[in-house]
Amino acid sequence: MSMDFRGLGFGAGSGNTGSGGKRWQLRELAKNEHLDWSIIKRVVKAFIPYWPKAILVTIIIFITAIGGVLPAWLTQKIIDDGIQKGQLPTVIYLTMELIAAAVITGLLGVWQNWLSNQIAQNVMADYRLALFRNLQRQTVNFFASRQSGDLVSRIINDVTAIQNVITSTLVGFISNLLTITVTLLLMFKMNWRMSVLAVIVVPGFVIPTQKVGRIRQKIQAEIQQWLSALTVQLSEALGVSGALLIRIFNREPREETKFRLANEKLRDLQIRQGLIGRWLFMWLGMFSSIGPALLWGYGGWLVIHQEMNLGVIVAFTTLLSKLYGPLSQLAQIHVNVLSSIALFRRIYSILDIEPEVQDGPRTIPPNSVKGHLELKDVSFSYQHEPKDGETRLALCNINLTVEPGQTVALVGPSGAGKTTLLNLIPRFSDPVSGCLFLDGIECHSLSLESLRAQMGLVPQDPFFFHDTVYHNLLLANENASQEDMETACQAAQIHDTIANLPQGYHTVVGERGYRLSGGERQRLAIARVLLQSPRIVLLDEATSALDTVVERKIQDALAFLLKGRTAIVIAHRLSTILAADKIIVLDKGEIIASGTHQELVEKNPLYKRLYETQFSLP
Repeated sequence: MSMDFRGLGFGAGSGNTGSGGKRWQLRELAKNEHLDWSIIKRVVKAFIPYWPKAILVTIIIFITAIGGVLPAWLTQKIIDDGIQKGQLPTVIYLTMELIAAAVITGLLGVWQNWLSNQIAQNVMADYRLALFRNLQRQTVNFFASRQSGDLVSRIINDVTAIQNVITSTLVGFISNLLTITVTLLLMFKMNWRMSVLAVIVVPGFVIPTQKVGRIRQKIQAEIQQWLSALTVQLSEALGVSGALLIRIFNREPREETKFRLANEKLRDLQIRQGLIGRWLFMWLGMFSSIGPALLWGYGGWLVIHQEMNLGVIVAFTTLLSKLYGPLSQLAQIHVNVLSSIALFRRIYSILDIEPEVQDGPRTIPPNSVKGHLELKDVSFSYQHEPKDGETRLALCNINLTVEPGQTVALVGPSGAGKTTLLNLIPRFSDPVSGCLFLDGIECHSLSLESLRAQMGLVPQDPFFFHDTVYHNLLLANENASQEDMETACQAAQIHDTIANLPQGYHTVVGERGYRLSGGERQRLAIARVLLQSPRIVLLDEATSALDTVVERKIQDALAFLLKGRTAIVIAHRLSTILAADKIIVLDKGEIIASGTHQELVEKNPLYKRLYETQFSLP
């Protein structure tokens, strides 16, 4: 785990550090300084399913805006038509109307907030589901090149942040616009000269508010990047594998320092964001006093000269808060929209990633697969964009035929392409050229679900969820009964071990199955494939040293698993090689030899060297 703090705040996994990372950040902020209408159109589409509620919210806001200015108008009537004329019944009647308006407006406000939050939460849930669904469609290579913490941050932090778009930005825009419109109409109806005086000071609110808003927008972009970086570190350091690695190399103090520095940077940015505008608040407070003062001065002159009633002045000073507040908030709408676009751009950058492996239209009828596999002129590269016009192939012109029920062993030095070849069979990746066939059907034309349902994989390091043995087995066959599980586990030589666990099949295995030994994880993975009952088995044997008893149990389990099934095995043990019908020797992504063990020992120097140095005796 790197201790490079320079790039930590500029997007996990971006590879931008130091001044390069800073330039990247400035480019991102520069992009946010203009409206991206293509993104705005996509955001609007996200609200279409909820248009009835959106219309209802707009109606409520309009009624609330009217209700918001009624107190000022009623106050004017109470003073001019009631108090100054000595009409007590009028005062009582208008006072009751004033109370009723406040109660109704308050209740409508609660209803509007409830509806707005419903819309916001639904849209957020839609985005989270869409992000997760699209990530589920990506290949294993995609996740190998990304930090899981950054992806988690996109789904959790970024999507959560867009709640402000619905509940504040969009609703706020409609609310403030309607409030300002209704307020100005009432003010000009009362007295146009006083209204002009009230509007004159508006630029004093708007201009500084926009400037402060832009600064807050830039800081918000940095905050999201540092939140993503912290999420990445937490997901790595708090996982079992990461925690073990940290302890092996005594990295606890340095990891703590790394987290502390990132945490302090995030804290400082959030403090700075909160303090930005302290001069603005002083400025606004000053204008909040200057505006009413001007109105009282000019209005007092008009009242003294009997050109206006006293109630109008009182109403105007009340209406000022309904004018200046919304105007200040409306001035920030443009900045808030730009900030929102930055969030949506991060979300859409994941949603727009097309899977490298596309689903096919054809399906395979159940129990109809014979298990005949064929690879014709298959080549594969991990490079999506060749450098200097040259594509480095991990596999080159692979031609291989596996007959139904046949076991083929793949051998070769590290990096020869064995695992890459194995991953092409279930289409975890697609070749850059050539074709794969299952029973004469091109695999590319088959649906991924239909293809993978015929294949069981036992990886070198089996993965298990932090759940019970029972539920980890249920992944292979959701209709499996307890009896089915026990039968599969007995065949995999793991039933007795499970039975001796504290809660048997309902014992939690821990993250990645860490409560089980390596041999136990392998046998449980074999049981899982047996429960799946596939026609084709893909097996990457573990290289870890196992004692004789465990070795024998695994060999017995494998013998049961491979019986009658088509199998491609990355072999690390001589016993597996000797049991194979055909041995394929790979080197530098090419098949350099094939045959039986005895034939290859006699004819192929590389295989003979591997046999003498790597393959353990049974």
